[in-house]
This record gives sequence, C-alpha cells and structure tokens, in this order.
Amino acid sequence: MTRHPKRERRSLGRWIAGTVPTALLLSAACSSPVNIIEPPLEALVASGDSQYGTAGQTLGEPLQVVVRSIVTKVPREGVTVVWSVEAGDASISGPGATVTDSTGSSRAMVRLGSTTGEVTVRATVQQQNQANADFRLFLVNRPVLQDVSPVSASPGETVTLTGANFSPDPDQNVVLFSGIRGRVTAASTTELTATVPTCLPEGSVLVRAQLGSVASDGLGLSVGAGGQPTDLQPGEVADADDPDGFDCLMLPGDGSATYVVMAQSTSRLGAASHSFTLHGLSSTATLAAFSRGPAPTIQRSPGAAPRSAGTQEVGGQVVGNRGADREAGPSDPQVAMDYRLRALEKEATRQGGAVRWGGDPAQTQGPAAVPPAVGERRTFQVFRSVGNFTEVTAEARYVGERAALFVDEDAPSSGLTQADLQLFSDRFDDFIHPTVTSAYGSESDLDANERVVILFSPAVNALTPRGATGFVGGFFFGIDLVPETEGSNGGEVFYTLVPDPDGTFSDPRSKDAILDVVPGILAHEFQHMVHFNQRVLLLGAEANEALWLSEGLAQYAEELVAREYADAGDPAGEELFRDGARERSRRYLTEPEMVSVVISTGQGTLEERGGGFLHVMYLADRFGDAIVTRLGRTTRIGVDNVEAETGTQWPTLLSDWWAAVRLDETGVESAPTEYPGVDLRSYLQDPFPLEPDALSADGFERSGSLPSSSVAYFEVVPPAGGSLTVRIGGAGGGVIPPQAGLQIRVIRVQ
Repeated sequence: MTRHPKRERRSLGRWIAGTVPTALLLSAACSSPVNIIEPPLEALVASGDSQYGTAGQTLGEPLQVVVRSIVTKVPREGVTVVWSVEAGDASISGPGATVTDSTGSSRAMVRLGSTTGEVTVRATVQQQNQANADFRLFLVNRPVLQDVSPVSASPGETVTLTGANFSPDPDQNVVLFSGIRGRVTAASTTELTATVPTCLPEGSVLVRAQLGSVASDGLGLSVGAGGQPTDLQPGEVADADDPDGFDCLMLPGDGSATYVVMAQSTSRLGAASHSFTLHGLSSTATLAAFSRGPAPTIQRSPGAAPRSAGTQEVGGQVVGNRGADREAGPSDPQVAMDYRLRALEKEATRQGGAVRWGGDPAQTQGPAAVPPAVGERRTFQVFRSVGNFTEVTAEARYVGERAALFVDEDAPSSGLTQADLQLFSDRFDDFIHPTVTSAYGSESDLDANERVVILFSPAVNALTPRGATGFVGGFFFGIDLVPETEGSNGGEVFYTLVPDPDGTFSDPRSKDAILDVVPGILAHEFQHMVHFNQRVLLLGAEANEALWLSEGLAQYAEELVAREYADAGDPAGEELFRDGARERSRRYLTEPEMVSVVISTGQGTLEERGGGFLHVMYLADRFGDAIVTRLGRTTRIGVDNVEAETGTQWPTLLSDWWAAVRLDETGVESAPTEYPGVDLRSYLQDPFPLEPDALSADGFERSGSLPSSSVAYFEVVPPAGGSLTVRIGGAGGGVIPPQAGLQIRVIRVQ
C-alpha cells in the first residue's frame, strides 16, 4: 500500500460545485446553498454538419453539439446552448435555446429559406461565448442531369455530365455510378467532368449528380471491362477508409467466396450518431434495378435516439430494421451507482478536492501501521446522495492479511457467519488483492492500517429502491481517499450490503445471492480504488479516466481474477468472477450496431460496458497484460490514452478488434485480427451472439445511422463468375461529414 498524509477537511458541497448535473445538486441535502460555477467548457460539432437541402425544407437531421469540460472532457448536463443563424437564409425551427442532456448533447432543427447559398449556424454556450461551434449547411436547387457523354466508358476514363444547378466547387458535387462515387475533376454550374470508378463491373449503371443527398434523376451509362478487383485470400482484409467516401472494393465471386463487410463509424465522440448509406453494386444488376427516384432523406425528429443500421433493398422494399424499435431496458442500480460516484469524483481534483503531491508519495513518512483488531468498533459515513451520508457504527468481525471486515451493528442477526466472513477475506487475500495489484499497481494506505476495509451495512441495501430490477451490491467512493472532504472516511473502504431475507431495508436479499454476486463486484471496485490511487493521488491527474475505459479496465480485473481461479483448478470460483463480464459481452455482440464503445449515454448501458470489456481484453491479448498497467498510470483520458500506450491510431485499433471478434477461432485468422490468447467463441459460449446480416448478391442499399465507435456486420456471397462492389457514403450516399469517421473493412472468410 502507498501511504499518504492527511490534510485539512473541506466541505463536500465546495468541491462538487460545478462538477455534477444540476439535478443531482438539487437533490443534495446540504445545510447551505451550493454556488454552481461552471468550469471552462468547449462545444464540439457532433452530427448534422454538411447537410444540403432545398428551399423551404426543414433539414432531415438535427444539428447536434456536445458540451464538455475542456480539462476533464466530461460531458456537461443542464447547460444552455443558444442557436443562431450567423450567415445565409435559414431559421431555427423550434426553440432558439436548448439544454444539454446527460451526454452533454444539445440539438436544434433548421429550416432553410429561399435564397441559395451557404448557411452558417452557431451553437454558443450561454455565459461562455468562447465555447461555440459552427455548422456549415447548404441551400441548393436540385441538380438537373440532362446528358452523360460518352454513353459508354471504361473504369478510369472520364465522362461529362451536362445539366443545371451543379456547384462550381468540384468537391461539393457527388457523382454516383449506381451508388459508387466517382471523383469530379472539373465543375461549373452546367457541366461536370467525373472519373468512372475503377472498381465498377462491366455492365450498365445509373449516373446521378448530387449535392449532399439532394439528387438529380438518373441517366444510364454502359461501363466497359477493366474494373480492378480486390483479390483476397481467406483471412485477409481490405479497407475502404477514404474520409470523403471515394474508396470502393470490387469483390470477385467463385460461387463459394464469402465476405464479411463491416460498416464502421470510428468517431471518438460517443454522444453522436452518423447517417450512412452502404451500397452494393452487383455485376449481375440490371439498369432497371437502380431506376427508382432519388435516395430518400433519413428523417429523425429533434433529440431522437440513434437508429440502428436500417435496411433498404435495391428494389425499394424495406425489410427488418433489426433492433430499431428496441427500447432501453430498466436502469441497473449497480451501474447507476457506479456512474453517480464516478461523476462525483471526476472533477473533484480540479476543484481542489484531491491532494497534489509534487513528489513521490511513497517516500512520505506517516504513522506506523496499526491493523484493526477483531472487536474494534468504528463509525463510518455511507454515501446516500450528494452531500447526504448515513452514519453507521460497525464492528470488526474478521481481520485478514489484506482486508478488515466490519459488520454494521444494525445488520439483521441472520446474516453472515464467521465462516462466510473468512471466505470473503480469503478470496480477497489469496486472489483479488494479489491479482489486481500485480496488474494495476498498489492501493493507497491513508489510514495506515495496511488493510482494505470491507463494510457490510444495510445502508447499502437501502440504496436500491424496492421493486428495482437488480440491486446495488457494493461500491468504492473516491472521496474516502480525499480525507479533507466532508463524508470521507479517510481510508480505503469497500461498501457492500448484508443478507436481509425479510426485506427490512429494501427487497429481500438472501445470503446465497450476496455470496455469489459481491466477490466479482469487490474485484471490480478494488481496481477502481487502485486506479484512483495510481492516477489521481500519485500522478495528480485533474480528472478520472473516461468512464468507458475505466469500466473496461475494472471488468478486466474480474477476468484476471477468474483466470487465477482457473489456474487453481477451481471452476466454481472462475465462474463467480467471469459470468458478469461474459453476459455483458454477449449483450454487446447481439447488436453492436446499436452501441457506442466510447460510453456517452449517462451511466453506460450493460451493452456498452460489454463492448468496453471486450475491447480492453483485446488490447491486453494483443499488446500484453502490461498494457492495462500503463493505461492505468497516465493522466491522459480515453481514446488519447489508448492511442498513446498502444502506438496505434483509433480507427485501426477498432477495425482490427472488430475483425478479431468475427474471425477468432474460426480457422480463418491473421494477426492482428485475432485474440491471440483467448478462444473467444468458447469464452462467450454457444450460441455465438454475433450474427451478421446477409446482403443480396444482386445488389443492395442499406441506410441508417451508426453511433460513434460502432460497427454493423454484414455477410455476402458475390455471384459466381461475377463480382460485388461495395462502398460507404453519408446520407443518401452523399458526402461523409468529417466528424463521422465512416469506413468499411472487408474480410474474406471463405
């Protein structure tokens, strides 16, 4: 344990000012008013940028801005954002001022006027005018396509489009050859010169000119031979990752060749979602298959939740939008408590609540260590809500080598026996403590007792509302390691509930349920305790780690303990620590297209946490377990931390990981697209939850939206002796907004 001296106590209300949502502050039972002081904020464009529309149109997507702390990158809830049209002919449709939600997001709809040209809309944080973000929008007349010359051309050759209402800026024009984008090399308002994409198959295509998703009618073009196929062997991958959406891949078919197509958003701003259109052009397609009207605009109401990857076949038939109508499940009380406590800790250091050491705390001399004695009585403050604690008195009932187990005097008499307490202590002493500290570093020892206190108290039972789905099983609270703060117990404490078979304090909880659930939570929360010491107390970080990565590291601690039990030949102990993370992982892989890995939706859903765990396990498997040690001993945050410690860019890491999830233990593996040391399919158990949607070999168009850092899996078998060309674009196949990070990866699996 690392020893730290104590400092003068300060009010909890003082350091939470401006650090937690207003709703939490209003619920605080404080004796004096809390002065809410917003820290310096920044506003970021999340989605809705670069839209095109026609006169009088209300744009199909809301403009979304994310407001967060400049220092901690924590999203700010309850902040007012003022929307204004700075240039161009448009108006805000709806309120001119909106309030950020739990993701820090604020949204506005825009109605275009009648005068064509560029429109600038600005989102400004109220009372912090320097925190603003500009959206570039375009009011245009619908392009008119009158002629394509010549009437036939080979891949790589140029064609001339004649018509009206084109943009004189080549980059603003989108020319699609049956959904595959060709580069415009010269432009005027009446003529475009475009290159026929080199990945087109021989046959007939429909040419359209678009400004964003505002499209002309189509004209036919005969494409000659010469398209360049992407030849892959089983296990090989190819990427189409051009940020403007020009890249495409021509996949040859031999009757059995099977490919997985991964449509990805590699954006790191977790609150956003990004409209996309995935095109598939088959060599067997006829011109008639593409003769429908302009691609429809994806419509969402302001503030609507992201939709899943939608489905629209070439013939216009709409089929199962898997998961699109899925409602969020009930909030898990344990997850909600974790989020609440991490949110309270996030900016405590910036407000002056945490110790800034300036030297090596390990060299600081404190009082000689005095372990608690069995029978010792002590008073604890147990968190109830912001600024509100329950004072309890507990007795040390068992003291092990690394843990001191205290039981609340108000606990029901039919509770844990001495044998039960010894089992808890042995699990911590023999497995949890050595495993977690070996991987992540040591915890602090502020109270100089060389023990972590495990407090069993019915005050924890009372944190779960009666009738709730799930329950709060236990937690660690970082203010205990900031001894000058109100409510701090000045030492390392893990709080957990007691058996309550009669339901005196909340719903009934049996002893067996506690013995099954709490050990895994203890491993998880002990990692948080160690991480707080390593990151905040020792390095003086100005904020905790991003929630998604912090939770991924803590869940991986559970997995490491499970592996120790497996090595010890104890399968029951192994399951005790593995079952939770495995179930969350299965939930993630059921619908990964619905889930952002970089948690942004408040406390983070079980699916989001499952994705974070699988990602951290992949990092450890690929880069070695030392990566989790390094990730926990920096002051960097989130994606920046992962990129720095792996030396790999985020889009590449995501693509490699998502490919590994699909390929691992299929017999079609190629590093780094595999889990080198984990049989993922055996780990997750049958049936394997990932089921890619099948794409038509006759061509397809899939439209929808992807949350940031998410993936949609598809599978296709190109026609025998023919090919299938795939490409991803923005809404309607148009321009990809720079914030979206849309790309595809193709894997040949057979």
